[in-house]
Amino acid sequence: MKVIYEKTNSPLVISIPHSGTDIPQDIAPLCNLGAKREHTDWALQELVTPLSETTLAATVSRYIVDVNRFKPRAGKTTQPIIPRIDDVGHQLFNNYPSKQKQADWLERYYTPYYLHLENLLNEKLEQHERVLLVDLHSYDDKLFGTSNIILGTRKKQTLNQDTLKQLQLLFHEEGLTTQVDTPFSGGNIIATFGKQTRIEAVQIEVPYSLYLEGHLLHPDRATTLQTKFQTIFQKLKMYHF
Repeated sequence: MKVIYEKTNSPLVISIPHSGTDIPQDIAPLCNLGAKREHTDWALQELVTPLSETTLAATVSRYIVDVNRFKPRAGKTTQPIIPRIDDVGHQLFNNYPSKQKQADWLERYYTPYYLHLENLLNEKLEQHERVLLVDLHSYDDKLFGTSNIILGTRKKQTLNQDTLKQLQLLFHEEGLTTQVDTPFSGGNIIATFGKQTRIEAVQIEVPYSLYLEGHLLHPDRATTLQTKFQTIFQKLKMYHF
């Protein structure tokens, strides 16, 4: 994982769990390298770097360990943290990892992400009365029938309603339409931290068309979106945090 601008005075922390593309050398021999890994949140690290906000980003691919998935619980059906199939149903691994390997990968990549994010949030809580966690994602809007910014709140459990209304208004002022919890309501990251005292959390999903050209930043669209995010976050912090 990678930390960008760890020390800032801002009450905002950005988490980027799905932009990683790394396949570790010791894991690569197990992988089906011909599998599709297209639902990656391409170039989000590069998109947010100019914002100068404290940011934690996973570097290992979500197709190896997905740090935004829930750990299995008795009686609950969850998507696996170590996925089995790609976006079109092909096996991601020639040999799916043993339980011992799975435990090792979680210890190496999953658990440290949460520990590091918790530390960053706790540092912010020492400086601020309230802290906002933005779990940032992107999606291929050609596949979902919408090009809106999607705000995930776990059915309004992780974000104060006044904050949500203000966030929607700020996006609207920047010419960006939002929808809430559909089709993405948020994963384990906001579910874990959004329930904690003095922390609010929101998952923000950005359509590819707003900032990408292929898998890379589109120079003009990305710059425009960076400016809008800068304005939105600055105003939100001034009003609510």
